[in-house]
Amino acid sequence: MLGIMEAMAERARGGERLAAGDLAQTIEFLRVFVDKCHHAKEEQLLFPAMRAASMLSAEETIARLLTDHVHGRDAVSHIADAARCLADGDESASAELAEAMACYTVLLRDHIYREERDCFDLADRELPESAQQTLAEGYDRIEREVVGGGVHEGFHALLNRLGAAYVA
Repeated sequence: MLGIMEAMAERARGGERLAAGDLAQTIEFLRVFVDKCHHAKEEQLLFPAMRAASMLSAEETIARLLTDHVHGRDAVSHIADAARCLADGDESASAELAEAMACYTVLLRDHIYREERDCFDLADRELPESAQQTLAEGYDRIEREVVGGGVHEGFHALLNRLGAAYVA
């Protein structure tokens, strides 16, 4: 999605009008997959498990990742606001949309790098197997109860479609 958003931002910067449906589905992806699924798993399950295991070396990383989540939600709101202005006919919002998407993609690329380098490997190494099993069960519960059945598959189809339309 980040590569798709970068391509969308470039097109918006160039004055191309992006399809309102594509923007709406992109925003839905960010709100559901990224925030309600991925970030929720971290905030509700992983970070508390790391804190409960007294992984003090992870505290600075957890605090930074939580701050990133807040900034990401703000950026998605800016993207949605700009998309709404565009849908209402305000063509000047293209530049705002491009900027908001660019800020979001930079933030998320840094966030993902930080997660992989400073958080996930540490959790895999230091959390006991029983805690990791509990996390896996909790992750499955969020997938079922919060995200819903078939949603991931729909998002994969969306990524394929948007990738073909914007990146290919």
